[in-house]
Amino acid sequence: MLAWKIAPALACGNTVVLKPAETTPLTALTFAEICQQADLPPGVVNIITGAGETGRALVEHPDIDKVAFTGSTEVGKQIARACATGPRKKVTLELGGKAANIVFEDAPVDQAVEGIVNGIFFNQGHVCCAGSRLLVQESVYEQVLASLQRRLATLRLGDPLDKNTDVGAINSAAQLAKIRELSEVGEAEGAQRWSPPCELPVKGFWFPPTVFTGVSQAHRIAQEEIFGPVLSVLTFRTPAEAVEKANNTPYGLSAGVWTDKGSRILWMASRLRAGVVWANTFNRFDPASPFGGYKESGYGREGGRHGLEAYLDV
Repeated sequence: MLAWKIAPALACGNTVVLKPAETTPLTALTFAEICQQADLPPGVVNIITGAGETGRALVEHPDIDKVAFTGSTEVGKQIARACATGPRKKVTLELGGKAANIVFEDAPVDQAVEGIVNGIFFNQGHVCCAGSRLLVQESVYEQVLASLQRRLATLRLGDPLDKNTDVGAINSAAQLAKIRELSEVGEAEGAQRWSPPCELPVKGFWFPPTVFTGVSQAHRIAQEEIFGPVLSVLTFRTPAEAVEKANNTPYGLSAGVWTDKGSRILWMASRLRAGVVWANTFNRFDPASPFGGYKESGYGREGGRHGLEAYLDV
């Protein structure tokens, strides 16, 4: 994520001030040491740490010409307002998401399940794109759900620095509390909750891989971003219904389509309001391709030629 911001900025001849999230500063500080080891001139890349007030001061500073932000929709709106009322600045916002993985009856089930697991339970690096909604065609619902539950029963929770670990810890107590709150709301609204038998480590902030079935469009867990290993499962009958349900969210960052028909993939991709639509895979990125969202998932693009243009004033 840091490289997505710094690399194009430097390639276009800019200097950079980067503030990492207050809960995850260590990798950014390590990157600063790497810049020193690479003999990058002082002042070209600058890392500052802090919470919201630090970020606000950086965004509102008159010497900043371009703001690139990845984070929550709420903070993104605050940044947009600050840049609209202050000195002229370019802005790129990559905000929340509620991605849908759409599985049709002709999809390769085992391959789709691997993509689903990768998209929500392994996806701690780019969690905005997490496929936290699963839309399954009714005729294969039981088969997909059974295969998914079998796969989740094999996941290993533990130290993220251990190469054998599948699912690591939540990064803060506050985020764990939010995941628990939304999961409890899901149960209270009538969805059925399931988790595989697993022993959670004593130290750290942990939440087991969780699947909700019996979810409707009105449920909060189908509409709100959870930022955790929680999957909401819905069903559909026709491609048109799948598109309608997938688009029925304030967000539009990414989506996945699983089917054996190339024509159906193209039909779906042209109608899904998502910046990235993966076909028979999920959470794959190419730095040569532009990335970004629709609606409350932000605006502007990162990656590719489009991402470079945001750091130029021609």
